[in-house]
Amino acid sequence: MTDTLDVPVSFGSAKATVAADGAMRITVPTDGERSGASLAARLHRPGVVRDALLAMGDVLSSDLRRKATDRADYLQYLIQRGKGVGKAVWDAQKEYLALQYTAAAKQDEPLDPILSVEGGALRMEVMSRDESTYAQLVLRRPAALVDADHPGDRGTHVGTTFVDLGAALASIGRVRSYRPTTIDFAPTEAVPKTRRVPVKWLRAFGQMQAASLLAADRFELAPIDLYNVLLNLRLKKAKTAPRGLRYELVPGERPRLVLEPWDLVVRGTGGVYRGAQPRVIRTWGRNRLNVLSRVLPHAKKLEVAIAGPGLPAVYIVDLGDATLALALSGWTDASWAGIATFDLLAADDDSKAVDAVVSALATPMTDTALAAKLGKGKREIRRTLLAGLAQLRVGHDLATGELYARPLTATPIAPSLLKFASPREAAAHRLLAEGNAVTLTKVADQGIEGREIEGQVVDAKAHRTFHPGFTIDREGRTASATCTCNVFRRSGVKEGPCEHMIALRVAYARAAAALEEARNTPEGRAQITAETRVLLKRTEAGAETFRLSLDGRSVTSRFGIGDALRVQRLRFDSVVDARTAYFARLAELATKGYLDATQD
Repeated sequence: MTDTLDVPVSFGSAKATVAADGAMRITVPTDGERSGASLAARLHRPGVVRDALLAMGDVLSSDLRRKATDRADYLQYLIQRGKGVGKAVWDAQKEYLALQYTAAAKQDEPLDPILSVEGGALRMEVMSRDESTYAQLVLRRPAALVDADHPGDRGTHVGTTFVDLGAALASIGRVRSYRPTTIDFAPTEAVPKTRRVPVKWLRAFGQMQAASLLAADRFELAPIDLYNVLLNLRLKKAKTAPRGLRYELVPGERPRLVLEPWDLVVRGTGGVYRGAQPRVIRTWGRNRLNVLSRVLPHAKKLEVAIAGPGLPAVYIVDLGDATLALALSGWTDASWAGIATFDLLAADDDSKAVDAVVSALATPMTDTALAAKLGKGKREIRRTLLAGLAQLRVGHDLATGELYARPLTATPIAPSLLKFASPREAAAHRLLAEGNAVTLTKVADQGIEGREIEGQVVDAKAHRTFHPGFTIDREGRTASATCTCNVFRRSGVKEGPCEHMIALRVAYARAAAALEEARNTPEGRAQITAETRVLLKRTEAGAETFRLSLDGRSVTSRFGIGDALRVQRLRFDSVVDARTAYFARLAELATKGYLDATQD
């Protein structure tokens, strides 16, 4: 299994010219290897497009991973000062560091922003290096892009290509709202080069798009609400965990945004939440919302879509004749933190079905319209769409829900290359496919410390049984991990998690999702003998917490405001009686306005 994919690109230089009458023309270079797509149009609102493109540039340069310190300059300084050992030793170290940094740079080079031009809109997509942030800018035609004839315009050619946005950011920053501006996406005199793109980055791109098909809770915020969140984050610095942004959603009420760990409540001023059930959803990556600070002054409306804990949160900013969607994955490396939250194993591997969908999506449409056009059921179409998104051949307009044909690369990428992020992940899913090879033996709630998970993995191929385990803290991160295999004994998790840890975490995520779905049915509740739910209610005195635990024949309640919690323990004659009383108490608390804030 290869780690990188070579993608040839060819970019020229960006240009910005100002005519005698003050009109400005910006040329943004596109990929000369894929010269089919191009567009030249006058901007209806130059200031809005400028800020939106600069926000896309912020996502492009975003990388929150820890970077090694380059000490080459410091070594040279020591040599000049005559410090330390001989010059030959320093030169050898400097050469080694230079080679290491050069190799790392070649291996970690994501794709340039993707530009898709079609009759009704221009779409630009970009994903950060650390796989944590995805942004999609849609400029509607002809509202945002006035496609009138201008001297020297070539017209519009539909298709998909790459665009060198980073080279044009300086010119884009010179755009002013009072100056007539034409933007020209076109290939120029190019310098061929090769991008060595990490396969795991490509897979994360497909995961982010495919996750947007999941059913999500949608609610509206006023732009000022998000501005207040960003303002408080600038004024405060969290020194302890958790550091999430929590949404408290009650049907018929405006959403509440809670900043942790201060429990600071920002009350929404937009529309009311129209969901059927009250929910509390915690999201991560709140500091990345600063990307939207440029476009908030232009926002007409702000919509948030959250599928659930651990899944990407999507913020859709309506700019009138354009939309900017920002999706935050909540992790900075999808190879470990993200594997338990979403996988693409439910996708349809039928290549002919994917080809038919891609062909039908030459005209953008929703999944419902696509199912009607192809004469298939919506569930079957969804499986094929998951495959198309995972194979990077289909795009998803996050604002309208339309899907459209968008080949990420000129030559389709082999589906087998994108199915798993690494050989260890492939081995983990092999174990999961072997029936009862992966077993959860312990799931213990450690309170403030998080949740401890232990399991057993029977590897028939290796003729051995392994015992992996890990602890997930309150922020959803792996606080500690262990395994009895040779890989862990040799290097711990320095080389990443072993296949047994990955298999256990995916099994735990699937079991938790199945349990959450089954607990709403009588049959599913009958299987529950131990669990803990945390409920929350906002009062004038503060946030009242109610922690209800079922453990065999015992039901324990801990309730109160702040850290001073009262405790009540009830013992029943049978597990059935305890379970009945437990769920009856949960239903009673729900009628009193308590929200389920259990950490999933």
